[in-house]
Amino acid sequence: IAPPGRNPSINIRLYEQKPVKPEWLLERGMMSSEMMEVLRQAMEKGTRILISGGTRTGKTTLLSALCNFLPTIWRIVKIEDPEEIWVDRPTVQTVEARPQAIGTDVRPYTLADGVDDAMRMSPDYLVIGEVRDGVAAMSLFRALMTGHSGACTFHADSPREAARRLATVMGADAGVKPHEANQMICDAVDLLVQIGIRHEVRRVIAISNVSKDLKNGDVYFEPIYRYKEDSPAEEPYWEKLGELK
Repeated sequence: IAPPGRNPSINIRLYEQKPVKPEWLLERGMMSSEMMEVLRQAMEKGTRILISGGTRTGKTTLLSALCNFLPTIWRIVKIEDPEEIWVDRPTVQTVEARPQAIGTDVRPYTLADGVDDAMRMSPDYLVIGEVRDGVAAMSLFRALMTGHSGACTFHADSPREAARRLATVMGADAGVKPHEANQMICDAVDLLVQIGIRHEVRRVIAISNVSKDLKNGDVYFEPIYRYKEDSPAEEPYWEKLGELK
């Protein structure tokens, strides 16, 4: 069997075994305190949130911090691949995906399987690690469209790209037509948080409501806050453009 590469390579990702505190993100300039307050209100009322961002922008870190705002009496079910989010509460249940064992006929346990099983656990809030394929997206969106609340992350560099890529993977992996995929995104997601890196600092680039109606067949975003690209690194500025729905 040919080796996958010429040289050994190890990728190690270390995560804090303790909750990420929201104030840490404020201290690092990821967003303003007013924006954090909007996200706190969204989490407390069970808003369905999609966090979008590129590689190493802090998607998982932000989601971990926001979990602190969930009501303490809520039953939270995390579905991850692998487990990365630390929520220190007795009401948290973790479901972790598992790849197929090499050389066996045992089928993999996927994120989609985890979402389906989580629905039987009477969750008050679903926390899903990064959605990477259309089947997982379909399972998650079906859950969110049946009265459940939750949040997840997705790899994309802008809100529009997030919608396009979600529609693409849902079409490729689950056979969903683009128009139907876009409408499903509108029905399943209330708020999109876009993050990126500016001046070598992780920033929230935009917080937007997701319109429940398509515009010219596309998902339409109604911005609440938007990062001013011309603001200096030492004094980041976000323009307020709307209110949380």
